[in-house]
Amino acid sequence: MKILSRYILSEFLGNAALGLLIFTFVLLLDHLFELVELLLNKGVGLWLTAKLMALLLPSSFSLTLPMAILLASLLTYGRLSENNEITAARASGLSSWSYIKMPLLAALLCAIFLMPFNTVWAPRAHTAFRKIYVQLLKKNPLVRIEEKTFVAVGDYHLYVERKDKKTGLMKGVTIYKLPRSGAGLRIFADRGQASYKEGQGLTMVLLQGRIEQTDAAAPERWVNTDFKQYQFFIPLADAQTSTERSIEEMDNRELRSEILMLKGKGLPHPIQSCQIQLRWALAVTPLLFAALGIPLAIRMQRGGRSIGFGMSLLIVVIYYVMIMGGTALGQRGSWPPWIAVWAGNIILLETSIFLYWRMSRR
Repeated sequence: MKILSRYILSEFLGNAALGLLIFTFVLLLDHLFELVELLLNKGVGLWLTAKLMALLLPSSFSLTLPMAILLASLLTYGRLSENNEITAARASGLSSWSYIKMPLLAALLCAIFLMPFNTVWAPRAHTAFRKIYVQLLKKNPLVRIEEKTFVAVGDYHLYVERKDKKTGLMKGVTIYKLPRSGAGLRIFADRGQASYKEGQGLTMVLLQGRIEQTDAAAPERWVNTDFKQYQFFIPLADAQTSTERSIEEMDNRELRSEILMLKGKGLPHPIQSCQIQLRWALAVTPLLFAALGIPLAIRMQRGGRSIGFGMSLLIVVIYYVMIMGGTALGQRGSWPPWIAVWAGNIILLETSIFLYWRMSRR
């Protein structure tokens, strides 16, 4: 019994580690490219880049850990069933519980870990990431200037056709400003350079271009001015400092406080309620995925990794479509939040119970 448990658990944990590595890498691939760009071309230090990466991981962990548990269940028990090891265990008089208990226990521990992780640790990591990133932009707003992308810098909007990553020379520069009052402004230049003085603002030096500005007295008239060189200053002050926090950055205690505040004002609070329920629902997903994957793999009797990856992706897509769809209904107030969010988990549980019932009759 102990040898069998260790044998199954070791293979299960190995497959789970493989799945966690692959799913996390895929989910964070876009962010990885951004962080590498910050490190290599934006002058951000290695330590700060590594810290940003470490704070990004929790944002994906609540999704990738359940996916890894599901993949491990399908791969482990699919191979055991394909090699007739499940049949041999049954022929030896062992009950089903003897060869499924350790992976289920591991999945239960993952679910227990995700409860404080989803409700407290991940929101705090999200907040820490935003604060560091905002401070980075405040310290060096040149980081935000990218090719063929409109970027808000102070009261201005900047567009650059091409940018030399080494020298910072910008070509095809377009700058416009739409003030709340006064004249509109557009600046076009063949090329230009930008420099930043910390705590003050951005200095733009533009070459070979023109300035188009509306007449404040007659807004339908435009005044055009050509220039060979034009320098102007963009004050930033506290343009990038914001104390507003998204709902993903609030832990459950803060969300409950906001719900009480909204209740006191007689206002609806389905978004906050759904967010709390969603975090708890995702926390128990590893156990539900293991409970579903084990009997499904035994019934399929296929252990190939391609089959395991394909089946796990199919189940994950179906599950997250259900839970996200239910969450959307709950946020609109169409369904009570707990029913809307937990409907997908209830379907998983019912399917698992049915598969175990079928497996016990064989």
